[in-house]
Amino acid sequence: MFLVDKPNRVPERQRLYQQSTIPIYLRTPRSRLYVGTFAAGFGVAMLGSVYTMYALIRGKE
Repeated sequence: MFLVDKPNRVPERQRLYQQSTIPIYLRTPRSRLYVGTFAAGFGVAMLGSVYTMYALIRGKE
């Protein structure tokens, strides 16, 4: 059975989270990848929005 035979990894993961002093959103192994990807996407979206607002304010020439 899939769920019954799995070992209990809660204590070791709990130690991983509680021993670290870095922010909670950067503690897991892949979290830097996720946060970096989100930040890059957010940055591109913000630059696109600012450029579009600038183009709309500037108007046609």
